[in-house]
Amino acid sequence: MPQDEIPDSTRRAVLKSIGASVAVGAAGSAAAHPGGDSKSSNVDGEPGERFRLDEGEPFANAEEYGYHSMGGTGPSGVAGQAEQRKDGDTTSEVRCHGDIAVATYRQSNDEDAGRRMATLDISEFNDASTEAELEEAELTVLGILRNFSAEANLATDVKLSDDGNYAFLGTQDLTPYNGGGDGEPNETDPRGNAESSGGVVAVDITDPGRPRTVDRIDEAFSTGVHNVYYHRIGGTDYVFACKDAGLIAPDSALNVIRFDRDPGKLTIVNRWTADGNTARGEVGTEHKLSYVHDVEVQDDPRTGRPTVYLSDWDRGMRILDASDPTNMQHIGQFDMYQTHFATPFPELVEDANGDERRVAIASHEEPDERFDQRSSAIYNTPHEDKTNPNSTGTVYLIDCEGIYPEDPDLGGGSSCGCSSGGRSEGDGPKQLGELDNWTWKNVDTGKGFEDTLSRKERFEAIGQDTFSFRLSPHNSQGAVHQIGGEERYIIHQGHYHGGIRYLEIEPGSERGLTGDARRKYRPKTNPNVDGRDGSETIGWINNTTDWNLAEVGHGRPFREGVGLSPDFWCSVEHNGLSFHGDRRAGVYVTKHDDIPMTPPLPPLEADRVDDDGSVFQAGQTTAVTIEVQAFERSNAADVRVRDRIPSSYEVVGGDDVETYPQGTRTAVEFTATVEPDSSKTLRYFVEVPDDAGSGAFGPVEVSPDGREWDAVGGTVDTDGRVGFST
Repeated sequence: MPQDEIPDSTRRAVLKSIGASVAVGAAGSAAAHPGGDSKSSNVDGEPGERFRLDEGEPFANAEEYGYHSMGGTGPSGVAGQAEQRKDGDTTSEVRCHGDIAVATYRQSNDEDAGRRMATLDISEFNDASTEAELEEAELTVLGILRNFSAEANLATDVKLSDDGNYAFLGTQDLTPYNGGGDGEPNETDPRGNAESSGGVVAVDITDPGRPRTVDRIDEAFSTGVHNVYYHRIGGTDYVFACKDAGLIAPDSALNVIRFDRDPGKLTIVNRWTADGNTARGEVGTEHKLSYVHDVEVQDDPRTGRPTVYLSDWDRGMRILDASDPTNMQHIGQFDMYQTHFATPFPELVEDANGDERRVAIASHEEPDERFDQRSSAIYNTPHEDKTNPNSTGTVYLIDCEGIYPEDPDLGGGSSCGCSSGGRSEGDGPKQLGELDNWTWKNVDTGKGFEDTLSRKERFEAIGQDTFSFRLSPHNSQGAVHQIGGEERYIIHQGHYHGGIRYLEIEPGSERGLTGDARRKYRPKTNPNVDGRDGSETIGWINNTTDWNLAEVGHGRPFREGVGLSPDFWCSVEHNGLSFHGDRRAGVYVTKHDDIPMTPPLPPLEADRVDDDGSVFQAGQTTAVTIEVQAFERSNAADVRVRDRIPSSYEVVGGDDVETYPQGTRTAVEFTATVEPDSSKTLRYFVEVPDDAGSGAFGPVEVSPDGREWDAVGGTVDTDGRVGFST
């Protein structure tokens, strides 16, 4: 397939998605949209000079459809223009759930200090069913969380609970970032306390116009938290938090935090490092350059086990089995340098042999002005063993087969000499193989650190304007789209000044390469870098397999007067659209021309029915009853429904259902769906085991397609009473 083209589209349904009876195509040329190319901008070089990246074309097979400056509350046309953005504001992460998105202020301007998160209404994009409606759709900022005390720091990350009722912020106020801690403690507020270095903040957004902090935890985080991830395990809410900056203090780790909704409490239950698991956040042995940077968690698409993908900088991408969040096991390892971000693909990928394979995406973060930083505290660039040593950051496609005992041996030729069969319990972590890698630019620019600088001085320099990451990849998200009548695997790759890069996985049949089999040749010369005259061997160009990671489009929106533009921190897919946090500009919405939009779920309610109030007992056959009311919405999808039950229970009758492992429990998915503007009572029977225990039932989850699921708030039953009858 050509790299600049995706075939004609068909529909793919995505949870809480955009209404469209047909795929929406491109909306004219780039000039028709705000954000088109401007030759007088300073986006790539000096003022008035254009460094013409992508041959000067800001869009290829993609368009911009939405923008909000995050300057204040209200719709984009009233309060969201670029000129309304406050100087000094910095936008970072964006996440979407149904008709609501949240976006973080990594820093807010002194004239309106202390802003850390905004809630946005994205329903106009979800309701768009024609190209004209998509063109007219607006983002609306509903509410802004303003901090009063300990969380008044850089908000570097945000994740949402599975029902969209809570947001979890990672905040930090590290030395290298100038400003940032611009919120003022309110000494008269009984909830207030002195500003700390940052941590994790739980925010109630059930009223999105009035986001409300319910708890924060910071005592374990001497340098704050850079990234967080929410995941429900065994009916319990957990937040995984990266305490990253082990360069300053030797306590970089992944902290596991339990969140109890009533009374709204965050509690650390584990702290994982290379030394293992500790329960109370103690600092383990000296980790030297430990730099636990980012984390994502997935119920594994083959085994159902909760699985952690951890970015551990020069220690590579680690995979952990989190079936027991208090005792996680290191089961997979991919070796790379500067592992900044890693994410599992949301589904198993069908390879060229027709087998389903588990894959992940991981990327570097590379500074631009770096020429020679082999003595840098963080960026060993160029490094004698580093991939693409001249690059601005590499995105890897990783073969993650073999991490669990039940993984099959999928075969596939390679020269790595390894097996893709599952590891045995008790074995060390599976060495994971490289399938392919992709790099946007292969250039070196600027000037690096002087060897005489101390570690602290080097670290502080990262925050300076002379040291940027403008040509580096950042955060990404994978998605499966129905395109041209077949499933296609697309990565929505956030790429700082590269904007969004749409990358497609073209599956092969070979296994990933490990060890020396990854290495192809060493580049010898580069006039910009000391030692590249052939006198030193620095870095490798890697071998790849018959898998291919190819760019199939990009979007680089531009706004006058905001400095570097675009400057994308993240790109997340929602309903076929891509939502982005632009550090200098605000929030963007783009769309690839050939990726279809899909129908949204209707507004709905789901409840468990307490038939007779009896508590289930061992040996009984018990009915579980769920009522779903779906309301009217134009172009809405039918609602698919599933429940979750403890793994010790067995479904023995009732409505037609499919059961399968999901996390540490069993999913019960109904065959029947609920149409918009209708209601339905759904029922299944379970046999209560001899040791019924206290495992939770629920939450009830809904989906338009059976791929991505949203929980319905208030539908977890922990006492075996609501929703059961005998």
